[in-house]
Amino acid sequence: MSLDAATAQAGPARTLRRAGWGRRAAPYLLIAPAFLFLLTFTFWPVVYSLILSTLDWQLGFARRSFVGLGNYAELFGSRTFQNALRVTVLYTVVTTLGSIVLGLALALAIHRVTRLQAMWQALFFLPVASTMAAMAVVFRFMFDTRLGIVNETLALVGGPRIDWFNGDASALFAVIIVGVWSSAGYAMVLFLAGLTTVPRQLYDAAAIDGANGWQQLRWIMWPMLSPTTIFVVVIITLRSLENFDSVKVLTDGGPLRATQVLSHLLYLEGFRYFETGYASALATVFFVMIMSVAFLQMRAERRVHYE
Repeated sequence: MSLDAATAQAGPARTLRRAGWGRRAAPYLLIAPAFLFLLTFTFWPVVYSLILSTLDWQLGFARRSFVGLGNYAELFGSRTFQNALRVTVLYTVVTTLGSIVLGLALALAIHRVTRLQAMWQALFFLPVASTMAAMAVVFRFMFDTRLGIVNETLALVGGPRIDWFNGDASALFAVIIVGVWSSAGYAMVLFLAGLTTVPRQLYDAAAIDGANGWQQLRWIMWPMLSPTTIFVVVIITLRSLENFDSVKVLTDGGPLRATQVLSHLLYLEGFRYFETGYASALATVFFVMIMSVAFLQMRAERRVHYE
């Protein structure tokens, strides 16, 4: 074969190789901007916070010293952290359960309504779309000892006036009420979406077999809602764990840290006391807690019914 013929055959082959490489690289080039955005604003801050958690450093000071796990040892030995962890777990569990029960009850009630269903959905979903800080200010006036509508209502039915924000149990109860109010509408919308996927034929067959409303709820509706329930539990749990606005506005963690959740403690250590290393250790523990919730979701998904 002559040199000119070999060169003529090599040209198309080289073009095909370049075209094949371009097709393989195209997907990676398309996702590169999104990946760089996540790397810069999501993954790198997490890694940098982990690095800061091993340092003794206050924001605004040039001196930094490596302390390894010293911040974590101080954190887990702190009674303030232990109290905040206890309050966070209690607040999260009660708020999540209350939001799910109330959201499911609202979804079942609205699902049976034939008229103005969209209006009721929008009405109960309004708290989710509202600014939590502004709503917390409104609730603070509602729980006022002398002029609040809550105490006025209690007085009308013969109950005592409660100084809501100066008692440990009452302050936490008030914060939980606001948390349930802000999350129940979210759970309601998700449960309504799940209820529309349950075939009507199952209810008809159960009614023919003599099943009452409770039996239909227990053996048909609830198993069919298990994927939705898992999703609702995770979403509401994360919303409760990340709650900060209502605690800051209503009680600022008081009285005597009775309502101080981890997010509020993190704010104090990082942005009021400027203990950046210590706050980063707290943020890392908080991150592990949130990732544990996601891990439990993956384990729980194995027990749900998708069909």
